[in-house]
Amino acid sequence: MTTCNTCGREIAAGSICPYCGARSAPIQYLPSNEAPPLPVARGLDISVTHIIVGINVLVFLAMVVTGASPLSPSREQLLRWGANWGPLSLGSQPWRILTSNYLHVGIIHLGFNMWCLWNLGQLAERILGRLNFIVLYTICGLSGSLASLWWHPMVVGAGASGAIFGLAGAAIAVFYLGHLPIARTALRGTLRSLLTFVGYNLLFGLTPGIDNSAHLGGLLAGLAMGAAISKHVLVAPEVRRTWAGITWISMAIILLAGYSGIRHLYPQMAMLANPQFVAAQQVAVARRALQQHRPDDAIPPLQDAIEASPQAAEPRYLLGTAYLMQHRPDQAIDAFQEALKLDPEFGEAAAGLGTAYLMKGMKREAEEAFKKAAELGYDGN
Repeated sequence: MTTCNTCGREIAAGSICPYCGARSAPIQYLPSNEAPPLPVARGLDISVTHIIVGINVLVFLAMVVTGASPLSPSREQLLRWGANWGPLSLGSQPWRILTSNYLHVGIIHLGFNMWCLWNLGQLAERILGRLNFIVLYTICGLSGSLASLWWHPMVVGAGASGAIFGLAGAAIAVFYLGHLPIARTALRGTLRSLLTFVGYNLLFGLTPGIDNSAHLGGLLAGLAMGAAISKHVLVAPEVRRTWAGITWISMAIILLAGYSGIRHLYPQMAMLANPQFVAAQQVAVARRALQQHRPDDAIPPLQDAIEASPQAAEPRYLLGTAYLMQHRPDQAIDAFQEALKLDPEFGEAAAGLGTAYLMKGMKREAEEAFKKAAELGYDGN
């Protein structure tokens, strides 16, 4: 066996490559008394698989160097580096559907995915050729991201597993349908290994914290593309390129339609990335809780609203009101004072501050606060 100089796939020496049609050099047999020539040094053969693995590792190292945890990066750190999240991916940052495929949630996640990619990638690259491999890897990764957005858009997603499952799906389809010049025993063994890999990892994907929807999305895309390409693996190069182009365009149209459909399914999703909208929603929840005299239920959404919109005075005023209901005057005083710093004309906050002072027995401070509330037009209603 030798390697085709044109497409890089393994073929019989001296034969015409069944993949690209190029002829390889014949084997030269030397007389028994003649020593073989010394091997000629060649440059390191770097495959596309090696490059993709390198990109994933470099992205992870860059995350760690800039402060992300190597074992369990936070949600904010993942989002900063391009993780997939519905409010952003379905809104103003759709590029996250791609970048999330090169991002990993800790070194263990990275190590397992890169080990799978190293093995599956080199196999798929030899079967499909470099260009088909790159396009298929990208489309399967995008399909996994879209499936994740459809299934649970509020979950932050990252990882190459959707693309890796796509490679496995494409290899299964090509081996099963492609009539490759490979011994049946080797073919059966490879298919069995691929099916075992897919079955085991889908079962393992039922564990909480693992995004099986991305696995399934990538796998289905890989099966579809592999099936479309399989019948044209051993045809003339120009026919194969034409059919591959049709397959790529068809999948791109399906992905665009899927993305549009998911956006239509979640029309309000993009608004959840707007801090003001989030704060308004949390304030509305807190107001209902306070009206029903449930301060314990009002405090968490108010704290979230303050974090989302730190310059808003109303959440701090409502937080002070919740603390008053809990008979916690010290925390109430702090909240009302913060509200008045942000909005010095906030009469209700001044009145609340006076009530908190009274609760602590600070009559002089309470009188001053009530006087200020009256000056601001607060009449107690």
